[in-house]
Amino acid sequence: MNLLSKSGPVLVVAVAALTLGGCGVSKTKYAEVQSTVQKLTEENQKLQTDLTAANTKGADLEKQVVSMKEDQASLKAMTDSLSADVERQKAEKANAQSTYDKMVGQLQSEITGGKVQIEQVRDGVRVNLAQDILFKSGSANLDATGKTLLVKVCDELKDPKYEVLVIGHTDDQKISGSLQSKYPTNWELGAARSAQIVRLLTDNGVSPNHISVVSAGQSRPRADNSTAEGRMQNRRIEIRIRPLELQEPAAAASPSSP
Repeated sequence: MNLLSKSGPVLVVAVAALTLGGCGVSKTKYAEVQSTVQKLTEENQKLQTDLTAANTKGADLEKQVVSMKEDQASLKAMTDSLSADVERQKAEKANAQSTYDKMVGQLQSEITGGKVQIEQVRDGVRVNLAQDILFKSGSANLDATGKTLLVKVCDELKDPKYEVLVIGHTDDQKISGSLQSKYPTNWELGAARSAQIVRLLTDNGVSPNHISVVSAGQSRPRADNSTAEGRMQNRRIEIRIRPLELQEPAAAASPSSP
């Protein structure tokens, strides 16, 4: 007989009553039987409650396991993405180093003479060329020496993974003479000189799809414009070479440090 079933207590009580009436069982014994049945019923209810709680807890744990697996998958995807970024950055750094080394080798005499500066920066390679080795005084047309120098670096600028910015910088002196009517401000003069260089580079195989003309005019001096030497340093062409993934609008092309 299952004393924990719904009919259990009733049946036991019924049997106990028959026994009490027919066999002369004492009321005390009957009360004890009733007490036992009551305890067993309460224990059964408690077990049912505990079982329900355990099932609920088990369902919650299953949800937590599922959530943890999803988090693990998300973390793995994030780790894989970060690893890919690290490898990409290593490759970009290696490419930038290679470009830097080759350009330094090709322009060594100009670097030694102080007319060209090449440096590695956070986002690629920056080349600064004194304008007097590219343009004659008062002119926005490339001279023969400038053309020869620029052709030396064309191969390094053809890499389709790079964006090339040609940025014209000037001193703060007002345009005068014959140039004034054609280039009223240093902005126009800087742009015209940059455009001349871009035309030569594209004529020599640099893709026009990833090269831009930028004029900084007199806004980013490297030296004091109050001296002739300072003004000479400020009159320059900057060629910026950087991965296309870092491409940004021309207005933000040059950082605060020239």
